[in-house]
Amino acid sequence: MQVVKILLLGTFCLLTYGGENHLASGQQRQHFRNQPEDQHVVEGAVAIIKCEVGNQKGRVQWAKDGFVLGFNRTIPGYPRYEMVGDGINGEHHLKILNTTLHDDADYQCQVGPADGHDPLRATGHLTVLLAPTNIELLGRAREEVIEVNEGEEITLECQVEDAKPVATVRWYKNNEEIHLDSRLDVEKESSQRRRQTLVSKVTLRLTPADDGSHYACHAEHPALSTPIAASVKISVLYPPGPPVITGYTAGETIRAGEERTLSCRSRGGNPLGRVVWYRNNEIIDTTDRPIGAESVNEYKFIVDSADNGAVFTCEVRNKLTEKPLLASVKLDVHFPPDKVVVSGPAQSRVGENVTLKCVVDNSNPPAEVSWVVDGQPRPEATTRRERAGPGGWHTISRLELGVPVVDRDMMFTCHATNQALGETKVDTYMLSVLRPPLPPVLHGYSEGSGIRVGSQQRIMCVSRGGNPPAHLQWYRDGQKIPSRKHSIDDVSSAEIEIVAEPQDNGAQYRCEAHNSAASSPVSVSTTLVVFFPPETVKISQSPRRLSAGSQAILTCESGPSNPAATITWLRGDYRMTGRLQETSSSLNGGTRVTNVLALNLTAADDGLTYSCQAKNTALQKDVTQSVTLHVNYAPTFLAEPPDVVDVVVGESEELNLTARANPGPVIYTWTRHGLPLPDPVIDDSWRDTYAQHPDMGGAGGSRVSAVGPLLYIRGVTVDDAGDYELEATNQEGATVAKVYLNVQYPPTIKYTSEMVTVSEGQDAHLECAADGNPLTEAMMAWRRDDYDFTKTEQIFGGKKATLTVLRANRNDTGVFTCEVNNSIGKVTTSNITLVVKTKPVVERSQLLDRAAAEKGKRGELRCLAEGAPDVSFSWKRDGLLLSNGVRPDKYENETVRTGLVSWASTFYIRNVHEDDYGRYECIAENELGASTFTVRFIKPTRPDPPLSLKVVNTTHDTVTLAWKPGFDGGKTQYFRLRYRIKDSTSYQYLDVYESGVYMYTVTDLSLNTEYYFSIMSYNDMGDSEYRGEFVRATTRSEAPPTPVPSSNVGKEASTKLPGLWVVIIVLVATALLALNVSAIVCIVRRRRNKRASPPTKKTPPPSVSSTMTKPMPLSVSQEGSDQASSKSTTNTMYAPSSYNDTVVGETLSSISEKSRESYTQEDSVVDYEEQTHKHAASTYLIDQIEPPPEYASQTPSQPSSAAYDPHEDDYAEVLRRNAYNHQLGKVTPPPPPVPPTTAPPPRPAVTSASRTRLHLRASPTVPPSTMQGVLQSRWACTITPTATLQT
Repeated sequence: MQVVKILLLGTFCLLTYGGENHLASGQQRQHFRNQPEDQHVVEGAVAIIKCEVGNQKGRVQWAKDGFVLGFNRTIPGYPRYEMVGDGINGEHHLKILNTTLHDDADYQCQVGPADGHDPLRATGHLTVLLAPTNIELLGRAREEVIEVNEGEEITLECQVEDAKPVATVRWYKNNEEIHLDSRLDVEKESSQRRRQTLVSKVTLRLTPADDGSHYACHAEHPALSTPIAASVKISVLYPPGPPVITGYTAGETIRAGEERTLSCRSRGGNPLGRVVWYRNNEIIDTTDRPIGAESVNEYKFIVDSADNGAVFTCEVRNKLTEKPLLASVKLDVHFPPDKVVVSGPAQSRVGENVTLKCVVDNSNPPAEVSWVVDGQPRPEATTRRERAGPGGWHTISRLELGVPVVDRDMMFTCHATNQALGETKVDTYMLSVLRPPLPPVLHGYSEGSGIRVGSQQRIMCVSRGGNPPAHLQWYRDGQKIPSRKHSIDDVSSAEIEIVAEPQDNGAQYRCEAHNSAASSPVSVSTTLVVFFPPETVKISQSPRRLSAGSQAILTCESGPSNPAATITWLRGDYRMTGRLQETSSSLNGGTRVTNVLALNLTAADDGLTYSCQAKNTALQKDVTQSVTLHVNYAPTFLAEPPDVVDVVVGESEELNLTARANPGPVIYTWTRHGLPLPDPVIDDSWRDTYAQHPDMGGAGGSRVSAVGPLLYIRGVTVDDAGDYELEATNQEGATVAKVYLNVQYPPTIKYTSEMVTVSEGQDAHLECAADGNPLTEAMMAWRRDDYDFTKTEQIFGGKKATLTVLRANRNDTGVFTCEVNNSIGKVTTSNITLVVKTKPVVERSQLLDRAAAEKGKRGELRCLAEGAPDVSFSWKRDGLLLSNGVRPDKYENETVRTGLVSWASTFYIRNVHEDDYGRYECIAENELGASTFTVRFIKPTRPDPPLSLKVVNTTHDTVTLAWKPGFDGGKTQYFRLRYRIKDSTSYQYLDVYESGVYMYTVTDLSLNTEYYFSIMSYNDMGDSEYRGEFVRATTRSEAPPTPVPSSNVGKEASTKLPGLWVVIIVLVATALLALNVSAIVCIVRRRRNKRASPPTKKTPPPSVSSTMTKPMPLSVSQEGSDQASSKSTTNTMYAPSSYNDTVVGETLSSISEKSRESYTQEDSVVDYEEQTHKHAASTYLIDQIEPPPEYASQTPSQPSSAAYDPHEDDYAEVLRRNAYNHQLGKVTPPPPPVPPTTAPPPRPAVTSASRTRLHLRASPTVPPSTMQGVLQSRWACTITPTATLQT
């Protein structure tokens, strides 16, 4: 290998130094611009060793440790090696992929000699960094816990293996770096070639403060992005601290029944000490738990009397303690006695002596005893104490006394009180004393209160105080009756149950009580009161025959009742009050009642039913009897006749004033002005006629007639207004009704003010007089759009409305409308003009302050002003008056009125020269003053950007925009729209080519998408800037529903047309058809006449002008005539249909047309030419046969002239067939629309040579109807810039 290296090196030297190299004078030598440098790379990474040669002439190769790698840039034999960079520019960088330890070497970039250039060499060393393969604490497992006793020493050895270069080690305790004097680092060779291992050793003496600490060694190396580490945890063993008891203090007194927690804590210790509770040397709780660095055992218990004097001990130990650590407390518990027992004799008589004993259970401290007899304290008892249990005492007390005279048993109560605790135990003893019963008491019935007949009544007799209990007995009017008896202690009761009957009213019930201790019985009694209703009621009438205007007496008598019945008279639901006539007693204590009702009879009483109701108010029970009256009376109208009947003029009305009477029949007589009204016609057909055509009522004259109670009014007129009288009679008399017929008619305006002219600051008075019925102030109103009426006064009186405009100014000038509406007929209006005299005010607009025209052309300067009275204009330049007629051949001033107080002046400059450009002054003046405005007359320039771009409508796929034009620069200006999706940077462009069109609809947009729009204008002089970039719109999220086919709608509507209207429509349609045929025949004849003679001038064909509202748009993209020879562009022209039905939620528009072309005709008789006409983006034809709805959006196909012989008869036949197919709805799919461009299109050139010719020829053999169909059809043609097109 060394021999090969020597041979190669010798060859290179021979090539390099074999001959002398000489450079030409002034030639630069080859040199290193960037030569290799020493660098480091991590194993596995990519290494790039730089080598750049300036003015390179010789070949370049790399050598590794003196071994050359060859001139091939791919370096064969070394797949990971390659030369990279731009070799032509001298870049020969060595790139090494996935570096390994074998790549650690010297690399030399060698440039050979050539053409007198000396060889070059530069060397750099590549060092490959190898990260350590492992780190460990020798003899320790990873994250091992090392247990040591307090004060012991341990040694930790950290070994970091196989690194190049050797790794750096840092020691940490609890994540904080430590520096130890005991540290010793040793480096040693690794078992792997060119790698090294480091061992770092530290020695630690541990204290309890080190318990739980983490010791770690971290290895850092350039090949590591983050250090690697190994660690252990230290556990230092030491004994726990002494126990501490909380929860009880020596000498403290505890109440029995109290909840107490004794807590024992031992701090420190590793492991923590075990804490155990003892009571009187017996284990009671071993449930300790660690809390931080403490071991805690909390013993919770309820203190009782047995805990008095008990010793509670806490013991703590762990494996390092030789004997347990102890702490203890002794409890002092206070407790009351558990029970108190009183004993003595069971019964006694008055005067006898008795002895009672009270024994109190164990208590600490001993209990204090006191006696209470029948609620009174007795201190004369004797008491003694005895030792008991663990620290407690028994207490015994005796009480002796004689039995006094009492009416009840005696109660003895013993109270035992623990004074330290404030608690008392009580026991009660009853001594039975023999005694007679007390007088009985009745319950369940109150003396004098009534009970309902048939109801159940319970009465209970109760006797108290008897010992033994009393015996009870019930009596009814002296006779024994059974009862239900009960006895509890000294209370006895006996209960009886009575079902009340009328004969029980006034009966006596008595109860007696006695026992063995009583010398005689005691008793109590009560008398019952029973309520019962009347069973019958009777009505009588006087006199027998009743007449309206007389009096009738109705008498009502009720049966026996307790209490007495209340008489009430009823007429339907209406209550009436009668007069009490008499009352009388009956059996069982009942009462009869008689009541009379006097009536003053009227016709309304006939057939009415009067009822007499006898009601027992105590029982809420009643009995009713009714009688129906038959009253004779004169006629009475069923409904109150109206004082006024309102009828609209020309309409019909029917008034019904039916009356009732007894006896019948009723005879009706209608009169007006004392004369009877005629009977109506028998035929009722007039009702239907006037119901459909009320305005025809006056044709046959007004007619008012009557039959019976009915008044018929048909086709009423104003003369029919007045009073009408109806008389209704029977044998009892007559009744008269008067009705006023009020004829209402629509309003008319009789008078208004003429034009009102006032000076500024004066009040203006506008008057409006009207007639109508009704006519109120609310029915007359003044109107004016966007006008503030708060500065006016309005007065109404005598059917006249007056409007006063206070302190009028120029803003009040305008037309006011007097509106009268009484909801009858149509609203009537009349306009009144108010003119406020003001001096002229000139409009100062950016669109007017400049004007432009080319030399040799006519210039137009415009000036607008408002003022009153009439305004006149004059024009000056440099103070010289130009509009005085001095040079009529050069200047002309034209003034027109454009509004009520608006005026416009156009100043013409003929045959413009260079010296005509400059500033001109417009003076607008009237008798009140003058106003001036300066206009700059300049040479044509590019237009200003459009103003106020805004969105006026959106649909699911269209957006309609509107704008205001800026200054046109003296040339016809056109507009270009651009738009983009919100988050897109790519624009689409659309041109609007029709002059004067300032609204456009962008189509084929996406659903629910936000777009940004902007606009610019251009003319022959250049383009303006884009404006409106922040105008945005979002299309709708849903498409509209499909419209209902018009054919079905027409059928449905036609079925609803009345027969008369059908006849009228047919006649009108026939007349229009005849008129159209005549017009077409006339047009065809005129064409034939013109074809017979040569043309004298170019005029538009009548057939085209009569069927098209606008020229057909052409979509043409072509260069000027001077460029047409190199390229021929062909486009398609479409004339959209006039299908004008509005699609729901849509705005119809057509594709933007990119053409400004001229039309000429060379061969045909009739020529049509329009120079430089700008075609709009949408064009609609009129009088076109409407396609079926399902094809409304399609474009019918049209034949191309190129496909047929140019003979006019054959081609006319083709057009005739196509028009016929169109009428039948046979359409073909339209050609694809021209999409908007995504890049700004070139502005079309407007030159005289850029024209497209459209030829229209009418053949005498084509019928007019077919020709009309041809003109109404969609047109498609192919346009080329140079060829002549015949269609």
